[in-house]
Amino acid sequence: MRIDLKKSGPVLAFFLFLAFLYANGFSRTDQSSDFSDYYEASRNFKQGKDLYSLDALSEVVQEFESGKLNINQIFDPEVFFRIKAKVENVGSYIYPPTFAFLLIPISGLPFEVASKIFFTINFIALILSLLLIGKLLGREKSFLFLSAVLLLSLRFVENHQNNNQVGFLLLLLILVSVSVQKDWLSGLVLSLAIVIKITPAAFLFYFLYKKRPMVIVYTVIFALGWIALPALYNPEFTWKMNQTWYDLVLDKYLKSPALRAWKNNQSLNSTLSKYFLSYSDLLNQGRFGMPFAALTINQVKVISGLLSLGIAGPYLYKVYKGASEGFVLSGLFFFSIIFSGISWIHAFVFLLFPTAFALSKLWPEQGEQFLIWEKWKAKLVEYRSATIFISISIMVLLLNRSFIGNVAEEAILMFSFLLYTSLIQYACIFYSDPID
Repeated sequence: MRIDLKKSGPVLAFFLFLAFLYANGFSRTDQSSDFSDYYEASRNFKQGKDLYSLDALSEVVQEFESGKLNINQIFDPEVFFRIKAKVENVGSYIYPPTFAFLLIPISGLPFEVASKIFFTINFIALILSLLLIGKLLGREKSFLFLSAVLLLSLRFVENHQNNNQVGFLLLLLILVSVSVQKDWLSGLVLSLAIVIKITPAAFLFYFLYKKRPMVIVYTVIFALGWIALPALYNPEFTWKMNQTWYDLVLDKYLKSPALRAWKNNQSLNSTLSKYFLSYSDLLNQGRFGMPFAALTINQVKVISGLLSLGIAGPYLYKVYKGASEGFVLSGLFFFSIIFSGISWIHAFVFLLFPTAFALSKLWPEQGEQFLIWEKWKAKLVEYRSATIFISISIMVLLLNRSFIGNVAEEAILMFSFLLYTSLIQYACIFYSDPID
């Protein structure tokens, strides 16, 4: 039996790529990761123990503010490692209690087994997300295209796998919610994503844009249901933990943008905090000459508000004047990482969709010959903004410690270079989607 490589080759390449990623990530599931925090929180929920520990950070900051410690003492190894141990355990679990409750079926298993199950569920979510992205952009079953999208986002995907994070599942829930036509089902899956991590709430705007207000109503109703669900297991503890989550996570973030504004956090608020708020990143600010200027929290919040308006305003105007669904969704994925309080490197897996949107402008149409340089050249010139977008993706892929070393990578992360590359790519999608 002969295999037609022209037809089967892209499919084989796609699934071989996925198999490699799965094997690579699966081999690391025994290691400590973000799932360790989810796992511990779920076990704590079952035992009625506190899920959060954000107050430890306030204690460290108070030591500096009271004069008990001097910022220069950070360079003393004994002080550095004592603070490092405290800071790394601060708010290791910051999700609402519902997520910890939903993990109870696997948190009763040994950690190694539970970690492998969670990783596999997330990896299946990645595959389904890629297929949905292809469908939404009219590239259904274009496996070579999906492989290219995956490759361009490899840095984020690999980081996500190494941390055994929940991002792929969130991505799938968002994509399912915008793909299905039944309002109640869209509301059900989007509400679950919001209850796990609040940033997917940005996608409520999509349903406003699509004139599907009932999805928003269903989302609110189902979200209340998801929040109350753990009360079936332990009503008093559920109420207490929901209140604790609000007080220690959401309310604290609303009061100060400095919540977990550490080196790897690339969000807008984190960047401003690292630049202008003392003690935002106790371990790294002194190493890189930060803060550049000492501002108050209110001043930073005003700057953040003005920048947010400047970033989101053109998007809202373009949507009002007329934009494709691909543009609308791409913008919301960008907002989910730019405006999130905490955007670690793995959070940028949300750029899978915008990357696919930009690449779709350059990719040959179905049935067109692939390896014709003149056609590629014409599209690269015609869609310069998409070309710039993809070039930046390649640059981000190369700017990792394997190529530039640990010290250089730490420096560019401390300056939040992923925020700046994302903002440039965000600007590119405007020119990739001209108003008719």
